[in-house]
Parts: sequence; C-alpha cells; structure tokens
Amino acid sequence: MATETPAPPADGTTHLQQSRSPSPVAPPPLSAAPGPRASAIQKLYQDAITHILKTCNYDNFASCFPTPAQNVSPSMKQLHENFLEKIREQLIKTYEEILEDRKVVRWLNELDRLLDDAKREGENVLGSSPGVIPPHQLPAMQLYLAHITPFLKQNAERMKQKQEQRRKENLEMAEKVSRQKREIEEVLGRLEGTFVKVRACAEALGSEDVEALRGQVRGVDEGLTG
Repeated sequence: MATETPAPPADGTTHLQQSRSPSPVAPPPLSAAPGPRASAIQKLYQDAITHILKTCNYDNFASCFPTPAQNVSPSMKQLHENFLEKIREQLIKTYEEILEDRKVVRWLNELDRLLDDAKREGENVLGSSPGVIPPHQLPAMQLYLAHITPFLKQNAERMKQKQEQRRKENLEMAEKVSRQKREIEEVLGRLEGTFVKVRACAEALGSEDVEALRGQVRGVDEGLTG
C-alpha cells in the first residue's frame, strides 16, 4: 500500500520557514541631511572661517605688498578678494572631506535619534508615575541634602562608634577607681583596728609601767648612741 506524501503549503514555504521567529525591527534609516547637531557644528565652522578671514583684511594684505598696493591698488584689491575666496573654498572643501571620511553627519544624526528616543522614554516613565519630580526640577536645598546625606550618615556612624568606645573606656576606668577605693578602705580599716589595739594596750598599762618602759627605751637609745 503506497503512502501519500503531505502536500506542500499553498504559499510554497516549508514548515521550517513557517516556524522561524520574526526578525527584529530594524531602526529607521538615518537621514543624509544634517540634523540639529550636524547643522550646529557646520554653522560653528562657517563662523570660525568668517572670523579667520576677517583678520586678513585688505590693509594687512596690502602691507605685505606695499609697492603693488601703491601703484595698482584696484588690482591688489581684486587679488585680495580672489585670495580670500580661494582660502574659503579650500577650507570648506577640506572640512567636507573630513566630514565625509569620518561620517560625522551620520553619527551625529544617530546621536540625535538616540537622545530623542531616550527623551521620549523618560517622558513616558514620568507620565506613568504621577507625583514623580524630575531631578532637574528639584529645589537646590533638596539636591544639596541628597548629595551630602551619605557623607553625613557615614560621619554620624563613625562618631557613634567613637562614643561607644569612649563609654567602654569610661566604664573600665570607673571600675578601676572603685576597686582602688575598696582597697584603700580595707587598708584604712586594718590601720584603724591596729590603732584601737595599740590604744587599748596603752590604757591597760599603768603610769609606772609606762615610765619604766620609757626608761628602758631611753637606755637603749643611749646605749646605741654612746
């Protein structure tokens, strides 16, 4: 019994082609016309050329050729104008070659597109989060506090650690002083007890015994000094 092969799809594509995921959307093609930043840099260069050429006025130019300037002044003025025009054309040509070689306009247009996309995304995020104030709209004091708060917290933590260390040292010192005070009180107590015993012994002795004891002491002293 012969088996039938499945018929190919009506559009002529294979199952493998149908299972492929769609390709990512390519970014829009960049315009060859200068964008805002490319136009700004071109205007800046044109202004720079104009400023440079103004410094090469006719008086400065004629001072380099005093004799022709005196004898054929109209020709010198025409030569000066042609000279400035040639310099301008050469500067512009060199600048355009650099722009073309480095693809400056293309990359500046790409930068404009990326910045516009980022700006739109930022606006969408802020728009979807009511009450969120953009950083550039915050008051100066709030920005200042946000900048120094981590530093202040770090210093506060350091001061807290130092205070805790000083507290422990003070407790140890107080304990040491208390221990020395108890030792002094014990020594004074023993001295007081000894004094009481000596006084009791002195009271127990009669006056005659005391005089005899004094005589013995004087005799011992005289024997030692004699």
